[in-house]
Amino acid sequence: MTTNLMARACRAALAAALACGAAFVTLAASPADASAAVPGTAPTLVQGATDLGPAPGASVTLTLVLPLQDRAGLDQLLASLYQPSSPDYHRFLTPAAFDTQFAPSPATLASVESWAASAGLSVVSVSANRTLVRLSGPASAVGRAFGVSFDQFRTPQGLTYVSNSTPASVPAALNGDLAAVVGLSSLGQVSLAPVLAPSSSASSSGLAYPTSYDPQQFWSFYDAPAAHTGAGQTIAVLAEGDLSQPKADLATFEKTYGLPTVPWSTVATGPASSDTSGNDEWDLDTQYSTGMAQDVSSLLVYDAPSLSNSDILNEMNTWVTGDQAKQADFSAGECELLADASGFLTANDQVLAQAVAQGQTLFTAAGDTGAFCPALVGVNGVPAGLPNVNYPASSPYAVGVGGTTILGGPAPLREIGWYAGGGGESLLEPAPADQAAVGGSSLGVTRGVPDVAFDADPESGFDVIVGGQPTVVGGTSGGGPSWLGIWARAQADHGGGLGFAGDTVYAEPASAFNDITVGDNGIYPCTPGYDYVTGRGTPDIAAFVADA
Repeated sequence: MTTNLMARACRAALAAALACGAAFVTLAASPADASAAVPGTAPTLVQGATDLGPAPGASVTLTLVLPLQDRAGLDQLLASLYQPSSPDYHRFLTPAAFDTQFAPSPATLASVESWAASAGLSVVSVSANRTLVRLSGPASAVGRAFGVSFDQFRTPQGLTYVSNSTPASVPAALNGDLAAVVGLSSLGQVSLAPVLAPSSSASSSGLAYPTSYDPQQFWSFYDAPAAHTGAGQTIAVLAEGDLSQPKADLATFEKTYGLPTVPWSTVATGPASSDTSGNDEWDLDTQYSTGMAQDVSSLLVYDAPSLSNSDILNEMNTWVTGDQAKQADFSAGECELLADASGFLTANDQVLAQAVAQGQTLFTAAGDTGAFCPALVGVNGVPAGLPNVNYPASSPYAVGVGGTTILGGPAPLREIGWYAGGGGESLLEPAPADQAAVGGSSLGVTRGVPDVAFDADPESGFDVIVGGQPTVVGGTSGGGPSWLGIWARAQADHGGGLGFAGDTVYAEPASAFNDITVGDNGIYPCTPGYDYVTGRGTPDIAAFVADA
């Protein structure tokens, strides 16, 4: 496909996504309502949903997101931190220095806390950087404070959720003090993305996939050097629920594949949870982040009580403000349009901007439903749904990881784009400066997803220990932790001061990547150079580490 034809096809896809997005979620706020400018205050009303009446339940918990100070100054600083000619080049901030320059003032926080008390709401917690104020109170008190009532809705797919039924009004006492409100609707929640391998090794295309891969086989396939294995680096995985089995599975995995024991430390970011539904995801994340950098000094596993936007936002912020690990993986996401409607996108971009200022990197899966996102109900590995990208992969302050299929044949069939790998043009996020000039099939207007890629097809998947048993798992959620390990290798080889990995990814020469030129993800084709299926490509680890 020529560049002009491809550009027209991409723009047509974006137009379709906008139309589908309007049909998917209606933000029922009047343009004349000033509250409509505050993300998360409009009701999240799914087209075709049935209003079941007042929601049961006596209490509501929500997060008020306070805006950073001097956002223009922060943007200028982020540019200078990654500009070699700048005197600020790689002079990353500490959390304390960030708070001094950019966090909401103590006076602003005190004003918000005073308003909450007057409204009959309790302050559950305040984040270390004063940006997240979690409140709880009776539904009636929250309703009075924001001028709303809460109804229960049932979507055409049978999903039941709670949302404010009318636009929330920002109280006069909070005017100018709110960047977003997260939690007025229960619809905002990330979903996990591991894909179990089919029982047959024959694909639907008739191609025979060679095998699944263990860490050592990935080292060989992606040219990992024997040295530079992450020594001295601390890595983090953002997870949820009861992690006792994944912790035991990591020990079994290390013993099975002859890997060193990496110390595991759990960092709770809320009340304990008994949920084990995500164990296969946390197994994949912990086993391949350490498996691709077997000599890292420690693994921090952040543990949220749920996958709700409020709990994940708090978990992300805890990783950033603690600044104990310069690199982390989060292998989950949600439709970008829903993340925006719920206030999560605005709030979490603030968190990740601080991470970039501190030299931290979040790797995250681009998704497993092709050039679409699953909206409310989706099946990973099936390219269908709403044409849109996933968040936080679409954040300009994160590194999104797409997917490939390993065929093992001669180029260009050694590795091709995975048909269900997420990717495309963001509808909401701007293109970072380094990506805007990347060329290839990038339009350079809005944020392109992904940045890089890794094996993802479950039919050429990852050998994982789940529940003590060997299992083959696929999905772009395997590429995120794998790239986390690769980045730890690069950090260890360069003194740990490389900063945000997105800067390095776009500064690296083409020789640091395997350029994937065959395949597509339903809308976007793989092309020479950058594309919306595999980004810059999969890693030649030795070259990537050496050139970082």
